[in-house]
Amino acid sequence: MQDQVMSLQQRGIKAEYLGSTQTNQSVSFNAEKGFFDVLYMTPEKACSLSKRFWTNLLEAGICLLAVDEAHCISEWGHDFRKEYKQLHLLHDVLLNVPFVALTATATEKVRNDIVCSLMLRGPQITLGSFDRTNLFYGVKLCNRSGSFLDELVSEVQKYTVNAGSTIIYCTTIKDTEQIHELLGNAGIEAGLYHGKMGSKAREESHRSFIRDETRVMVATIAFGMGIDKPDVRCVIHYGCPKSLESYYQESGRCGRDGLPSICWLYYSRGDFAKADFYCSEAQCENQRKAIMESFMAAQKYCALGTCRRNFLLEYFGEKSASACGNCDNCTGPKRERDLSRESFLLLSCIKLCGGNFGLNMPIDVLRGSHGKRITKNNFDKLPMHGLGKDNSSNWWKALGGLLLANGFLSETIRDSFRFISVSPKGVQFLCTANTAQQKPLMLAMTTEMIEEEADSSQSQIGNHQSITSLDLYSFTEVETKIYNMLLDTRMKIAKDNGTAPYAICGDQTIIKITKTRPSTQARLANIDGVNQHLVAKHGSMILETISRLSQELNLKFDSMGPTVHIQSSSQKELQHSSQRKPAAAKIEAWKMWQNDGLSFGEIANWSGRAAPIKEQTVISYVLEAARDGCEVNWVRFCEEIGLSVDIASQIGTAISKVGARDRLKPIKEELPENVTYDMIKAFLTMEELGLSVKQTLTATSSDEQPELTGNMEQHHRRVESPPKKIQKVHEHGLASTNVPEATEDAMMQWVRSRDGVTLEDTIGYFGGSKKDLVVDLLDSLEGDFLVFKKNGLYKAM
Repeated sequence: MQDQVMSLQQRGIKAEYLGSTQTNQSVSFNAEKGFFDVLYMTPEKACSLSKRFWTNLLEAGICLLAVDEAHCISEWGHDFRKEYKQLHLLHDVLLNVPFVALTATATEKVRNDIVCSLMLRGPQITLGSFDRTNLFYGVKLCNRSGSFLDELVSEVQKYTVNAGSTIIYCTTIKDTEQIHELLGNAGIEAGLYHGKMGSKAREESHRSFIRDETRVMVATIAFGMGIDKPDVRCVIHYGCPKSLESYYQESGRCGRDGLPSICWLYYSRGDFAKADFYCSEAQCENQRKAIMESFMAAQKYCALGTCRRNFLLEYFGEKSASACGNCDNCTGPKRERDLSRESFLLLSCIKLCGGNFGLNMPIDVLRGSHGKRITKNNFDKLPMHGLGKDNSSNWWKALGGLLLANGFLSETIRDSFRFISVSPKGVQFLCTANTAQQKPLMLAMTTEMIEEEADSSQSQIGNHQSITSLDLYSFTEVETKIYNMLLDTRMKIAKDNGTAPYAICGDQTIIKITKTRPSTQARLANIDGVNQHLVAKHGSMILETISRLSQELNLKFDSMGPTVHIQSSSQKELQHSSQRKPAAAKIEAWKMWQNDGLSFGEIANWSGRAAPIKEQTVISYVLEAARDGCEVNWVRFCEEIGLSVDIASQIGTAISKVGARDRLKPIKEELPENVTYDMIKAFLTMEELGLSVKQTLTATSSDEQPELTGNMEQHHRRVESPPKKIQKVHEHGLASTNVPEATEDAMMQWVRSRDGVTLEDTIGYFGGSKKDLVVDLLDSLEGDFLVFKKNGLYKAM
């Protein structure tokens, strides 16, 4: 609850929680008065609050009661909690308040139980997809040896260096403490979380993890309920989970921001002997049966030879037409093999054993055992005795799991004991086959079977490539520097505000800011994932980081395209660039400077603009216009930014010394303080266009540059009025009086008069104007930050 409250508070939403860890006594008082927009509480707290509390809160106003993790209500669920069973009593107090139950791990049986237990009347049931397409699923058999654990530690180290956070789930406290100690010995700072720790220690470990002070958490399943950390890049299960529902939920804490992430499950055969332990938690026979069925499903998932994602989806009642291409079985080599002979042997032996045992007995028979139970039942006399000694016991167990998953075997449970028998499908196979000549039975072998055959000493760690931020986000080298600096800025903001970095803004938002590099708060607010609270509270700090690094690394502001570096170009490239159509905002800035004679400062602070922009942005616009083929008065340009012949000579010397032109910072470091980035950019642009700064500035003949004098005089005049607005004129030269004319003023009035307009509506409104003119005007207004576009609608700033 604390995580979610913290995230909402950082977005300017009044939120709080009530529970055993809440120490602020005023929260309950304020909550009863309806002070908070969102109020979280545990089921225990909700049921223990007085009727007076709910009555007062109801008078203040309750629009919804939401029950999260609703599968805990059901005895068929994987995490049943009896306190949830009491929540239906709130119906009597909260009359006419709508209820909603939410869960990510409910099978159809659990969904029906939720409806009954909460006494929901005629509910609308909405099912989303269980498919987490950004998650890679992988499973490996491990031997829990020291060498395996060393490999696991090395793999975790890669994840912490290259990506975000990692959670390692263990099935026992002993395993949790062992892995935590090994990580510490390897120099990896990791958190520890399990039920035997004190509440204060658990809370501190949890706090350090969500605030990125530690990037790895080693925990039992006690950790994670309600955690909302979006940048977990890897979830590792060390041991087979007790149910497929809990595995899906725990692995689902990975990659919540939609970026590619990895889920590995490492299991051993010993994990499958824990069924009795899990069943001991059952409070009734129905729950015991549900626990065993869920645990068996998790075992099948481990032994699977086909698409793991499809198996998960089908378990939750969702169909998928094709393999996912993003799990170890789909991405690994094709592993189908004719296993008709081995399957015939195992199925026949199980049938001859009478279906009164698990897998161990028939496998011991096949391997030729003469144990006491074998001889006591005369199984050593069976014709199958000893015919399977060429394969290991684990190989046969893996085949048994494969046949079970493919419907050739059936598994039943009686008093927590599991019995294997041949299913009707298996009987049909036996009837059409014999040991001498079987029809081919093509099955996808499991990883365990392949490794048992190879008996190799190769790594037991999954070989799916490690996640690297550079690969994920398609960053250039310089963009990576801005991204990392923005992460540092976010961390500083989070520490200053005592919150988690992801509560400030998510990684996806940082990526978009890196790619866009906004120059103003208005442009920053236009990025998806950025809200007004973030802009108002932390916008200036974020923009300062972007401005500083963009100047140093020579990157354009307000760019949605690829990073552009100023570097030498061939004449062919220059000719191509001169044919490009400049963006409306840039061409407008160029016109105001070149044709209307406004200075860079006047353009940046022009009164017709909703908010001022940086002079450096205007200078960059004019330089880009020059590279796009627009005429520029270079004498005036150099004079306005202070670029003299002497300074140009110093810049040329610095470039020769550095030996590269694609980064400005090394060049700047070789120059005096008075030489600005704008001067360096202008020098490089003029050279790119084949112009000599020295010759341009020393040319005094009026014949050489007849238009420059006039432009200089125009520059020194004070221009009081802004540039003329564009007006639609018909062929006869008369402005239209029947329909609105597409001018900037008319466009702004149109946008302000409505709560968002589409491009199509705007074109229709200005029907007498050409579509291109309307689009150009909207682009220009957006470039000047007078309007912004979101979800297909143009709105006034």
